[in-house]
Amino acid sequence: MELIYRDMPLDYEFYDTSDAHYGPLNCHREAFLEVIAQVKAKPDRYIWHKGDGVDCVTPGDKRYATVSADVRAGWRNPQDHADQFIKDVTPVRDRFITYMVGNHEYHLINTFDVAHHICTALGVPWGGVVCKFIPTHKGKVLHKCLLWHGRGSLPKGAKDPIQREGNRKAALKNKLMALKHTDCIYNSMGHAHQLLIVEPTVDQEIMLTNTRSGLKQQRRHHTNQTADYIPPEARYYGCSGSFLKLYSKPGQRAIGYGEIAGYEPAEIGCLKGYVQGGKLVHVEKVVL
Repeated sequence: MELIYRDMPLDYEFYDTSDAHYGPLNCHREAFLEVIAQVKAKPDRYIWHKGDGVDCVTPGDKRYATVSADVRAGWRNPQDHADQFIKDVTPVRDRFITYMVGNHEYHLINTFDVAHHICTALGVPWGGVVCKFIPTHKGKVLHKCLLWHGRGSLPKGAKDPIQREGNRKAALKNKLMALKHTDCIYNSMGHAHQLLIVEPTVDQEIMLTNTRSGLKQQRRHHTNQTADYIPPEARYYGCSGSFLKLYSKPGQRAIGYGEIAGYEPAEIGCLKGYVQGGKLVHVEKVVL
C-alpha cells in the first residue's frame, strides 16, 4: 500500500470522491463537475478520488452494451474517458491528493493502467487500492486517513428504514475496522455507491469515576488524533458514494447495469471533511 505525505494548512477541507464512472451514458458528469467547481472556489479545499473514475468497459467485455456506452465523438474507449477525466480535474490538479485504483481500472491494468495514466498526467501520487493520506504541517503529522476503494456491498437486512440505515453503517464500520489501521482518525471506502457517515460516538459515552467525596459522572476525553491506537468509537467512517445514476435520461435508449440488477436509487455525491487546527472535526454529505 502507498503512504501519501503532503504538507497542508492547519485549517482545510477535503472532498472524498470515488466512482465517477466516466464512460456510460448514465455517468452524472455534471454533478462531478460541480464538486470540482466547489473545490476550486476556495484555496483551502482539496480532493482525492478512490477509483472507478473510469468505467473501463470495452466492447470485448461481457458487461459492454452499445445502448449504455457514451460513444460521442472523442469518447470511444477507456483512454478517451480517462483523458476527459484529466481535463475536467485539471483546474484543481494542484489540490488533487491522489487517484486510486478501483475494480474497474484493475480489470484493464495489464493492458492500460488507467490510474497510472491519470496520475502521470496530473502529476499526483498513485494511490493503489489502499493508501494512507498523512497530512503534515511544518514536518509534524496532523492526523492520518485510510482510503480504500472497497469491495462488496453494504447489506441492509431489515424492513424498517431506520434499522436498514443502522445495518449499513454497522457493516461499513466493520469492513473498515477489519483492515486494522488503528492510527487513522478517518477511514473511508468507495465501491458500494452509498453515501454513508459513521461519526464518533465517544462523546456520547458517560464514564463513572470516583473521588473521596463520591462518584463522579463525566464524558470521555477527546481523542489524540496522532495516537498509534485510536479507539474504534473515536474514529470517523465513510462510504463516499458515486456519480453513476441508476437511469439515464429518457430518449437515450440507454440501459445501465444497475437497473438490470434491480438496484435501489442511491444519493449522488461525495463526502466532505473539515479540519480545524490540524484536527478533523466534522464530516458531511455533499448530495448533488
